[in-house]
This record gives sequence, structure tokens and C-alpha cells, in this order.
Amino acid sequence: MVEERLNELELELVNIEYRKENKEQFLRVFIDKDNGVDLDMCSQANRAIKESLDEQEIPYDYLEVSSPGLDRVLKKERDWERFSGYRVRIKTRKSFPGPQRITGILLGFDSENIAVELEGELLKVPREMITIIRLHPEF
Repeated sequence: MVEERLNELELELVNIEYRKENKEQFLRVFIDKDNGVDLDMCSQANRAIKESLDEQEIPYDYLEVSSPGLDRVLKKERDWERFSGYRVRIKTRKSFPGPQRITGILLGFDSENIAVELEGELLKVPREMITIIRLHPEF
């Protein structure tokens, strides 16, 4: 439902968090667009989403709509394609025989692995061993 409303505004749904914090229910919606999002787009999306949530009587105390940020989580293959060539940080499962935290350049992916350049070396990390991939901007 949220994704449908965002698509009408030509916005991409990146992630949704729905959780209780300090006894209050937070609904966080992260949106993006190829050229980025601004405050007006977030406000527009907030109004559209709120209307749908209220119609469906979905309970929440706070609704937050924002961009995914500079260190956004990369979840979909579309993300991996879009951010190929960017610096990423990968966290792996404890059972992974290599490093638990990897920072390198995202080179590509296939059905089984994510490829990263790590200190001039190619490292292929099995997808099932990855817990999270985030952009890792340098400041």
C-alpha cells in the first residue's frame, strides 16, 4: 500500500521500519529518487502515506518519512546495480570464514556472491553470509 502511494509520486520505497520505542509505535518510511529527495518530497510522501494508513486503520504514534541517508542500506539488486563502483561496508555472519566487517568498492554481484574490491584484491562474499550492506561514504 505504501509503495503504491509512493509510486504515484514517482518515489521509490527504500525501507520501512515499524517498531516500538519508549512505549510508542514508530513507523519510519525511507524514500528515494534517482536525483535524490528534498524536504518537499518527504512532506508530500508523508501526507499521501498518512492518508492510506488512516484509511486502513494501521496504528502508529509517529510517522517519519525521510531519505535513506548517505549510509543507506543496499537491499535490492537494483541498489547493487545503481551503486556499483561506490564504497560499501558489509557485515557478515559469524559463521563466515573471512572478516566480519568488510569495507571496499562494490564491483558487482551474481546469484550467489557480492563482489568487492578490498585493498586491490577481488573478494567474493556469498550472499547468504551477508547480514547487511551499507554505502560507506568517505568524508
